[in-house]
Amino acid sequence: MRPITKAALALAAAGSMATALAGVAAGPAAAKTYPPPAIHLQCTAAPTNGALHGSVCALPFGVTTAPNAYLQAIAATRVGNAGPNVTFTVTAGSLPPGLTMSASTATTTVISGNPTQAGTFTFTIKAADGSLTSTLAYQITVTVQGPPDQLVCDLAGNGGFLENGACVLPDAVIGLPYQGHLVTSHKSGGTLSLAAGTLPPGLTLPAAFTGAGDTIGGTATDPGVQPGRTFTVQGTGDQGQPLYQVYTVLVDQNLPLAINASGGTHLTGTVGQPFAQNFFLSGGAGPYTWSVASGQLPPGLALQTFSDPRDANDELAGTPTIAGTYTFTMRLTDYAGQQATQQFTATISK
Repeated sequence: MRPITKAALALAAAGSMATALAGVAAGPAAAKTYPPPAIHLQCTAAPTNGALHGSVCALPFGVTTAPNAYLQAIAATRVGNAGPNVTFTVTAGSLPPGLTMSASTATTTVISGNPTQAGTFTFTIKAADGSLTSTLAYQITVTVQGPPDQLVCDLAGNGGFLENGACVLPDAVIGLPYQGHLVTSHKSGGTLSLAAGTLPPGLTLPAAFTGAGDTIGGTATDPGVQPGRTFTVQGTGDQGQPLYQVYTVLVDQNLPLAINASGGTHLTGTVGQPFAQNFFLSGGAGPYTWSVASGQLPPGLALQTFSDPRDANDELAGTPTIAGTYTFTMRLTDYAGQQATQQFTATISK
């Protein structure tokens, strides 16, 4: 008998593997699709005009006083080779009395009717396409007349502004007393509590408030590597309506307000050529506002907000129209009312 060598064994094994692979290749191919089919109920994307409050989609409010017709679409999106039709059912809670949900059309259903009872109603909708399902909790607040109480965010009311859905409040300064106002539209009292996140160290939020709104107060301490905090508050308004809003408070070092002119105070431009120059600062507490204290800006140039309202009018931009040398003084004002000035010169050539 011929001895079997290791090489022969290896070849035999390779041949067996090849035969096995050939058998696999000869069999029916496994069908795979990408991306995997799925459906998803929507909240903030058209045609569903909602606002996501944590895990609840808050839909537009309704009223019981005529004219009180209510109409709101609920939609689901399809992923992959999901089927063409989606069915919608209420699986928990109930719609406000007087409202019904219509039969679906492709991927959309409609909640409509005339609300007959004031209150806040939370319900869960299930969208299904065969074995594919998606569920989401929705909420509709119904008032007798007018919009429900809600937390508002604007420069005039509380010095804040919305950025990516969060209300950015005025800055706190380490070691100085702070007040951040959480203003409500009805200005008639209510309750608030932290639902997520944490306040900057040294600041607190009372649970109940009267009048215009709640106030974050205290004296900010050094937050360490994180200069601020983003947190979510929720509660109820004057008539039990849900209140919900994400806020951000930045904490600044306790430094004097100053205009940073490290880039130079002599600006240059050319007639007919686009011009843009940012102004920079240090210290103080935002939001900040820039203005011309004296002198004349080059014709064709004006102050505009480059990024967001925290630095209003912080860019000199436009297209110069008249050559010459122009001297002007910029004034910087922070939220606490501190001011700083700096003179600049702009030379515009032909």
